[in-house]
Amino acid sequence: MQKGLLYLIAGLIALFLQTTIISHLPVKPDLVLVVVVCLGLSHSPFSGAVLAFVLGCLTDVFAGSTPGFFALTRTVVFFFVYSIRGRLYFESYLAKAGLVFIAALIDAAVVLFLVGITSHLPILPSSIGRLIVGPVLLTVMFAPFCFLVLQRTRILAS
Repeated sequence: MQKGLLYLIAGLIALFLQTTIISHLPVKPDLVLVVVVCLGLSHSPFSGAVLAFVLGCLTDVFAGSTPGFFALTRTVVFFFVYSIRGRLYFESYLAKAGLVFIAALIDAAVVLFLVGITSHLPILPSSIGRLIVGPVLLTVMFAPFCFLVLQRTRILAS
């Protein structure tokens, strides 16, 4: 319970930073996605999926996106990370950053798929580059710092 509350607070802080301070940047990292990857590496399937879904719903609300887009993508990313966490070794920050890279690509692919089936406008290749490449790379760059902060916070809370 305490660990779940810690990740919920971390997700809320990430969401706050993402929707206020970082929202003015031309390319934005997805800090909530990093928290969801941490959830997938450390939580049980039920509590982690619920937290990932809640963080996705809150992202939908505060980002002004179509309701359910981020709730679905965050849950898909959580289950992806959860399904491979026992098969690979993710103790180094570099391995975790690689996992965030793959998770960010999955997240972007699901969002593009959802936008493609719900929008009447075509998805242009130039917009794919702008919407995927920059945010994914920036998210991967911020990931080790986020992992370090979450790890230190988890140690202090214990």
